[in-house]
Amino acid sequence: MKQYVLLAGLLGVAIAQGLNGVPAAYAGFAKWEKVATSGLPTGGPHAGQAKVVYANPAALKEWKSGRALPVGSIVVKTAGPTRAPTLIATMEKRRSGWYYEEYFPEGGRYVLKFGGPNGQQLCVGCHTGVQAKDFLFTRP
Repeated sequence: MKQYVLLAGLLGVAIAQGLNGVPAAYAGFAKWEKVATSGLPTGGPHAGQAKVVYANPAALKEWKSGRALPVGSIVVKTAGPTRAPTLIATMEKRRSGWYYEEYFPEGGRYVLKFGGPNGQQLCVGCHTGVQAKDFLFTRP
């Protein structure tokens, strides 16, 4: 059992180190529950690769309820290989609403390319279409 815990801990550290450039609040997503692995939209800006959606514990509590997720909820969608995603898209529920960021690998680290403090409108433009699902395409 101790070996399993140690191995899991080392894997978590390796994944976090491999996500250099992604804020710590999002970098631990691989430990969260997968809430969608199939049936994800194939078009749009995140098209073309296998995708997985993860929800942090705060989001998970209300994920299937149909109600709005609470402040503090974080949802992360990855595209590409699990160990080295080619996209890490994050949504964080704040008091002011959803906050979006998209990270892409570049030069051995992940770089914020879309969303962020000055680029919310690009993400909001698409997600407004699913307002009834709390702006999340993957909600049941």
